[in-house]
Amino acid sequence: MKHQFCLITLLIYGLAHGQAIYGPNVEYKGYVQTSPNGVSNSYSATGALQGSAQVQGNQTNFYGSQGQYQGNIQAPIVTPPNTTISTPRQVNQSPSIKGW
Repeated sequence: MKHQFCLITLLIYGLAHGQAIYGPNVEYKGYVQTSPNGVSNSYSATGALQGSAQVQGNQTNFYGSQGQYQGNIQAPIVTPPNTTISTPRQVNQSPSIKGW
């Protein structure tokens, strides 16, 4: 039983990444944990779920502590102008004199 608990613990910690959050006076505020599928959960200092966010393409969806949808933000997609790259230079032409 002890080995199963250790294995499960290792699997959980191996699949998710966390980041501690500290306030301006270096007080511990909680942490954010991101799973492999891109969902980031935010937890308070007591371990209570505050909310989550999921990035899908250029859009981030936000959810409350009970899973209710809170809204989203969308990053602008910048498309470069349709320009020609490496246009060959025109060679200067020597002047020609007509009539000779």
